[in-house]
Amino acid sequence: MNRIPERRRPLIVIAASLAVLLVIAGGVLLIGRLAPTPTPTPTPTTLPTSSSTATPSLDRSTPEGAVRAFFDTFAQARRTNDPSLILPLTTGEDSSAYRSIGAFLRGQKEVGKASITTVLRLEDFLVATSGDRSTVTFNLTEGGYDIGLDSGEPLESPQILPTTHVTVELAEADGRWLVERYRSEQ
Repeated sequence: MNRIPERRRPLIVIAASLAVLLVIAGGVLLIGRLAPTPTPTPTPTTLPTSSSTATPSLDRSTPEGAVRAFFDTFAQARRTNDPSLILPLTTGEDSSAYRSIGAFLRGQKEVGKASITTVLRLEDFLVATSGDRSTVTFNLTEGGYDIGLDSGEPLESPQILPTTHVTVELAEADGRWLVERYRSEQ
């Protein structure tokens, strides 16, 4: 019988262990490649409707609530390109907020598309109020996809846009806060 010298046994054990380890690692990697790669898909976020003003976050008696209601309603208006939906949440037809949203929605309508919002996150609010004026800043993350205005068929895959920092200026009238203007920065 052929015997392995004593001094070489640890080397053989190490070499055999490494070979087994490489076979196991190769198997794990191979199985990982054979399994389907999960594809992240945007999870639709249930958006509250503007009729849900009983929800504290959409209570227009606070600047934050008014901002939440405004952006929620803007998301709804994007489905039909109807800026009149946001008019009651602004200081009027002459407000910068109403005019900019109206122009955006008219542009969408002119090219025959509307939008479905699937993600609407407003986070990290800072509110500064002085008398009947308030400035609200927050981070906005939106996602969704465009649809054909007439067909309602998707024109693209859902996507989430980069988070933007938004500043909103509001005025109080009759115990409700109304949006005067807003601007977004990346």
